[in-house]
Amino acid sequence: MPTTLEFYWDLASLDESKRIEAAAQLISALCKFQAEMPETTSVATTEEELNRICAGDVTYGIKRLIKGLASPRDGARQGYSIALSELLARVPCISVKLVLDLLWRSTEATKQMKGQEQRDMRFGRIFGLMALVQSGIITRAGTTAVEMRKIVMELAAIGAKKSYLREISYVTLTSLVPMLGKFAFRDELITMFVAVALDKGAIETPDELLLAMRLRRAYPGYDWYSALPQWQGRHMLGAKNVGRLGSVLCEQSVEHPGLFSTWHPQLHRVWDEIFDLYFNRARADEVANAMPMEFELLWERVVENGLFAPGASQFRRYWGFLLLERLLPHLSEDTVPSMMTPNIVRAMSDNISVKGKSALAKVGMRTAERLSEVCESNTKVGLAVLTHLLNQKNTIQPVDAAKTNLRSMMANRIVAKLDSEAIVGYVTYLQQLFAAPRRVRSKSGVADAQTAVNVSDKSIEKQRAWAVDQMIRVARFGQLPITDELTASVLRFVAAHAAFTVTGDTKKCSVVELRDAPVPELSAATRDYCALALVNLVGELNRHVSEPNRTASDAETRGLAGHARDGTAWPTAALALVLDTKRKRGMQVVLHGFEETQEPLTKLLAQLREMAQAASGLEAAAAQRVHMLELLLGNLSVGAAFGANPQTQAEYLEVAAEVSECYAKLTQTGQESDSDSDDEPELQPVEVLTDILISLFTRDSSILRRLCDQVFVPFAELMTARAMESIVGVLQAREGADEDVVTEMDGLDAMDVDESDTEMADDNAGVIDEELRRKIEEALGSNSNGDDAASESGAEESFDDEQMTVFDDKLAEIFRQKKEQKTWARELKLSFVNFKLRVLDLADVFLTRQGDNALAIQLVAALVDLARTTNKETRNRAVHERAVSILNGRLTKVPAGFDQTEALKLLEVVHERARRASDQRELEMLAGVAAFIGRAVLESGDVEASARVHELNAESVRDFMGRKASQMQVGFFRAAMAKQRAGLLSGLWT
Repeated sequence: MPTTLEFYWDLASLDESKRIEAAAQLISALCKFQAEMPETTSVATTEEELNRICAGDVTYGIKRLIKGLASPRDGARQGYSIALSELLARVPCISVKLVLDLLWRSTEATKQMKGQEQRDMRFGRIFGLMALVQSGIITRAGTTAVEMRKIVMELAAIGAKKSYLREISYVTLTSLVPMLGKFAFRDELITMFVAVALDKGAIETPDELLLAMRLRRAYPGYDWYSALPQWQGRHMLGAKNVGRLGSVLCEQSVEHPGLFSTWHPQLHRVWDEIFDLYFNRARADEVANAMPMEFELLWERVVENGLFAPGASQFRRYWGFLLLERLLPHLSEDTVPSMMTPNIVRAMSDNISVKGKSALAKVGMRTAERLSEVCESNTKVGLAVLTHLLNQKNTIQPVDAAKTNLRSMMANRIVAKLDSEAIVGYVTYLQQLFAAPRRVRSKSGVADAQTAVNVSDKSIEKQRAWAVDQMIRVARFGQLPITDELTASVLRFVAAHAAFTVTGDTKKCSVVELRDAPVPELSAATRDYCALALVNLVGELNRHVSEPNRTASDAETRGLAGHARDGTAWPTAALALVLDTKRKRGMQVVLHGFEETQEPLTKLLAQLREMAQAASGLEAAAAQRVHMLELLLGNLSVGAAFGANPQTQAEYLEVAAEVSECYAKLTQTGQESDSDSDDEPELQPVEVLTDILISLFTRDSSILRRLCDQVFVPFAELMTARAMESIVGVLQAREGADEDVVTEMDGLDAMDVDESDTEMADDNAGVIDEELRRKIEEALGSNSNGDDAASESGAEESFDDEQMTVFDDKLAEIFRQKKEQKTWARELKLSFVNFKLRVLDLADVFLTRQGDNALAIQLVAALVDLARTTNKETRNRAVHERAVSILNGRLTKVPAGFDQTEALKLLEVVHERARRASDQRELEMLAGVAAFIGRAVLESGDVEASARVHELNAESVRDFMGRKASQMQVGFFRAAMAKQRAGLLSGLWT
């Protein structure tokens, strides 16, 4: 009769401490009983031998512990497996064969069992095999290959049958790997592992990958090239296997999707092995010999383009955040570029919310919190992370507005810890990295001389490009405590390395930024990248207002957009660096086409300096206009100086000459035109400028397009009728109606409007293309003129194989040209839409700033007509939406001094269209326009015009009340009454 019965009850307790205490007491008691038995060297392989060799309590204990593994009660499996493992380890007379026989008999799942019972049996068998492996009795003498094969096949079968048991099954198999070397038939066992557990080398799951990595690491002398033919290189993580690794580690398979039908909320154990390989210094020799891929490459393929790829499920993004959190202890300013990749930043911005309750939001918040702690403790890491969190289209939001945005919350925390000294130190670090990029790098995440390898020229260029990008991002963030000196330092550094090469002693160079000679020398691609980056930086600084001087009065602290605190425009500073330094000894300018552009650029620099000096003596409004012209001229000059395309440089210089002419006209005061009265009057500055801005809208430079709106603002109050006609002419232009307009479209890009239009196919698709027919007949040659009654087979026989090949080539070329023509036509139409959208921005600026100008009526008329003509066109949907938005939101002021006749004509048209409006939105837009014009006419005091307004309102009311098909609605009159008030009511029913 056993005397240890009371110990078994607590083995199933949910309290871990009770389970461990009960297991310890049970094992102690059983070992004491076994010690009282006669000593023997025999090993029990059957139950009869077990009863003969072991004490009764021990025999009972082994059977009960094995049988209890299948119990679903509380923590029975955990407690019984711990006790069984320890008991097997302490009693040396028990064989593997006996344990397997007892386990198979106690945990056999039959078809007669219910699903839950079968599940309990599988869990019991796995826990039994885990206890068997952990006890270590497998390595005892007497264990055969048959028993090992039985264990491996059972674990592999359970993992293949139930995906939720695959990981624990393969973890148990992985625990067997160190034991294989203790068998004389080791190679036979490894071969069996590859055939059974690794499916003959077809590794498709992280579990199989972990097992394969442990096997290759433990037994490198085995012929792995033959065993795993699909995996190339010395290591499973070799660069040639990156594609297959991406599928395995992201747990996705097109051929066998059922492999990953179950999601688990924790990282797979294979990541422990991967991180240990790359970040454990003790394995540096292994990394040097096995040559796995660089960690950055693995991270990019698996995490950036896998777990965080656009369209990735929330479950994969969850794993991605866990990996990001796992990497944080190894984070440095060098590893930030590979970690804070675009897809990761996008996920942190778009998919995570501070108030989110989902598992994804919680793990994202935890990762962000730990990342913020790392950034706060290391300013270089903080700035590197900040510049990746924010791009050119995003700024740091105010704290209140950022409460629900994870990225903004992190950015504000990082900024709060930064000061000017830290920022200057980071920029200095970037400049040093640019001058002397890392020539060697570790293939692992640990800097170690043993794993260092020479980097390629492409990697050096990539490091320098990253350094330039980081400097520019820091310089353009207005929310950071950045001084003009720091901005000027970045601008001079980038401009100097784009424009100059030092031929003498660099230590004596007059340009401080060039005294540290780049090693290795800058390539042409790097200089071109710096030139492009400088143009973009100058464009970003156009709207940048310098930090105010805290010691000056409030009036003096107002900064000027695009200028430093001393009044120097940033484009002028960049251009002056090149032209003032070129004459100095030991300096050579390497800009494209500088010999041709040097003379006009010198004149433009003198013009810029003259404009800056002249603005200082003008009143605020006039000075603002001169400063805007200075910015425009400076950006054109910088584009011409640092451009790489000779044609673009020439075009910029040509437009710059026109801007100079505009400035000359602007500075002429009190001068009469010399032209005769019969001649066309001289163009006003705003008229010249408007034409220039409209022409710049056809360029592919987004910087100049944004600058055009900024330049137009101070000139809006000077608008003339001819200048307004230029804007209205573009808005009223139709595709193909004006050769000049269509010609200007040739240079436009099609980036601003999404192509969602299926109507852009050839408008004449149903008409026979005579040109196409002619070309096909030419390709057919004389055969096309044969007898029309000839059969199709006879026509085919007239061509031999060689002739058919030539004919096919000609036909393919014809259709290729036809496709290119259609593509060009489609792009031209999109470009025309973009062009109108950019001109609409000028209209928006004018109505916002000068809504009370008499020219507003003319512009509103053009917008109403544009909204009507584009209402039904899918291709012009963006133009229609923009025009309606302007009419709905900008008609807040009352114009004066306008032509009453033209206003009344427009009002009549609006009322007429409102009575036949196609939809509610159009009617609301027309109601706002009618109220705007009606109010303007009534407040003008013209009695006859006011009476006509009342008549039109009364007619619309009668149409609404008396005509059944009228599209009028109450909302049309509500808008008029809100703006015209008693003026409308007094004459409404006359």
